[in-house]
Amino acid sequence: MTGEKVVDEKINTILEAAHLAPSGIGLQPYEIIVISDPDIKKQILPIAMDQSVVTESSHLLVFAVWDEYTKERIDHVFDHLILKRHSESASYERQRHFAKQFFGNMSIEENFHHAAKQANIALERTV
Repeated sequence: MTGEKVVDEKINTILEAAHLAPSGIGLQPYEIIVISDPDIKKQILPIAMDQSVVTESSHLLVFAVWDEYTKERIDHVFDHLILKRHSESASYERQRHFAKQFFGNMSIEENFHHAAKQANIALERTV
């Protein structure tokens, strides 16, 4: 936060560390938004309690957690996993089913708090 630009290679390393961070059932219920546009950071500044680091940083990483675990989001994660690993197994389907049941029994508020805790794990891996 010295005003110096962080090179893209370092940003990509940070994002990869967050991507590889563990999370409950491997869902990683958050998106990481990378903001480098100074005008957008200026718009965020008042929301961030006027913390100067928002505009002084070369990149602002926003961890946006899921507000709710939906069946569609869970399916998307498992479908992506199967596609990336080029394999489908009974264990993936058991995990998918478990995730839908487990999170389906939680309130939206409980879902949000759980997702926030998962994002915190990824955040800790990037520091």
